[in-house]
Amino acid sequence: MRTSWCILFESIRKEIFNMATIKFSHDTVVFNSHFNMNSFLESVDSFLKTMPDCRPKGVAEQIRPKCIVIYFPIEFPPKRILPVVLNTDDAGSYRSSTPLHLVWPHRWEHDKGPDEFCTLLLKLLEEKVAFVVSILGSHTNDIPVVLEETISKLGSRVLHRGPVSKEEYWCILMKAHVVVSTAKHEFFGVAMLEASYCGCYPLCPNRLVYPEIFPKECLYNTDQQLFRRVKNFSHKPESARIAAAELQMCYEKYSWKNLQSSFSDLLNPSSD
Repeated sequence: MRTSWCILFESIRKEIFNMATIKFSHDTVVFNSHFNMNSFLESVDSFLKTMPDCRPKGVAEQIRPKCIVIYFPIEFPPKRILPVVLNTDDAGSYRSSTPLHLVWPHRWEHDKGPDEFCTLLLKLLEEKVAFVVSILGSHTNDIPVVLEETISKLGSRVLHRGPVSKEEYWCILMKAHVVVSTAKHEFFGVAMLEASYCGCYPLCPNRLVYPEIFPKECLYNTDQQLFRRVKNFSHKPESARIAAAELQMCYEKYSWKNLQSSFSDLLNPSSD
């Protein structure tokens, strides 16, 4: 295990050194989020000090004026499906015949926090919360054991598992209620934006890039907070989509339609 970590560290160190060299030599450096840019600039100098030689000084300050942020361009579906206003009972509660539908649309890798998500699902199961789940996203043959075991325990509660066609993907997102991230590493988060655009209420950790993109009411600080939010939505599943429609989100600034001119100007600068 120690040898494996040494090899991994060396690989990461070489990659960051190469990134710093490339960024140092180019006129413009583009990041896909402010979090991505700031985390790189704040760490590059101290990280380069770990190199045995070729340790340039003040790299961050020399690169900083060249840095710009252009968000990753997302091709959203042509039609955004928003919830209809449901009838309420005498107590003012929304009536719904379907259980809460959770979506986890991420790569099945450890940096996306499958352990934390599975802990959430098993706790919901233990407390007999009514829910179903779609565990989407690509994966290799080396599937995290915790996901395999949890999927087996959930049985018919798992509506979808693994990658699906793009058409089915949009269809699932437009019917689900809540999209969850438990990521430990994220510089942008395409899947969370896609799902929230389609009407899912986003629940994201209060770290990484998420505070930059999502309103504070979508952020959680602890696993217990995440559990409580999901459990509360389970009482009125459709209220999650109604709440999502009321979020102050500007999806246009993440769309390819809106960003293509920025990329065009970047790749084809006009000569003065």
